Amino acid sequence: MVKKGIIFGVLIGGFLGMGVAAAEELPNLYRGIRPLGMGGAFITLSDDENAMFYNPAGLNDVSGFGVGLINPLVEVSKNTMGFYQDLNDLDTEDQQEVVDFLNERIGEHQHVRAALLPNFYMHNFAIAALGQATVDMEIRDSGANPTIPTNVRIDTGIMASGAFGFFDQKLQVGVTGKFIRREGVNKTYSAVDIVNDTFDPIDDAEEAGKKSDFALDIGTKVNFKNFLKPSVALVVSNITDLDFEELGEIPQTVNIGASINPDFWILKTTFAVEIDDLTKSIETDDDLYKRLHLGAEFRFPMILTLRAGINGGYPAAGVDVDFWILSISAATYAEELGAVSGQRADRRYVAQLSLGF
Repeated sequence: MVKKGIIFGVLIGGFLGMGVAAAEELPNLYRGIRPLGMGGAFITLSDDENAMFYNPAGLNDVSGFGVGLINPLVEVSKNTMGFYQDLNDLDTEDQQEVVDFLNERIGEHQHVRAALLPNFYMHNFAIAALGQATVDMEIRDSGANPTIPTNVRIDTGIMASGAFGFFDQKLQVGVTGKFIRREGVNKTYSAVDIVNDTFDPIDDAEEAGKKSDFALDIGTKVNFKNFLKPSVALVVSNITDLDFEELGEIPQTVNIGASINPDFWILKTTFAVEIDDLTKSIETDDDLYKRLHLGAEFRFPMILTLRAGINGGYPAAGVDVDFWILSISAATYAEELGAVSGQRADRRYVAQLSLGF
């Protein structure tokens, strides 16, 4: 049972994984449940704690304040939901059984993420601490002995944002500074490794060590005052890159977006479009459509908000029920793992319970 827990820890949880070589997911630091439900189209709407990761200029739109005391977020892929049950029946001392188990799942992407983001935000200012654990893993066909490239990491850090408004808040400018420490595993395992009595990924993580880096985000936003209340935004994120050496890199990117924000009686809405990494700084992937995000948010009075969107060609949806100091949120989206949009979708489900005000 202990070994099964270790295997599950390597393959599914316990660290932060930003992807493996077999996948082509665009690297990122943190994605909030609200933007995910909108298909990732969020830089023109960043008026909460997510502004620190999407567009700090949006903090100029905050009129009150918010405090996130305890806000656990859990995300799991569709493939992974039945994975743990099958693992419970696995004899990890039997190499052939381990090989068969892995062969049955060749090409399936496994994904789990868990995060905490205690935060405080108000008009023109936000501060937060990040703790996040994720694994993205695929099993590869290597003949009689399948291999598992495993890129597993933990990110912890702090970030602070400030914003300013000019010309009656029509022009907004914001900056985020973030210091992140990363540790984890970047190694390929085989069935032989797993059944070996010396199999211990924790030792591999300690050998890789801890890497730290600092980066800035600079965002701008322009609001227009008419019935549709359109906005346009430009963000340069991760300036100078978040570089963790052999544990991975999150490159500097340029993101642009536009939205309209009409009100329909008691219903407040946003319809947004966004293109990330406009300059294609992520050299391993140059498909523009994969970087395209479309989103909508419908904010009803009191407690209910509904969201929908398109993330790289795949539908996304979300819901939020807010009981003042307690809110419950859920979303689903698909991440493109192939080189171009429409090639390999990884459907994911995410939920968050937030205690704060």
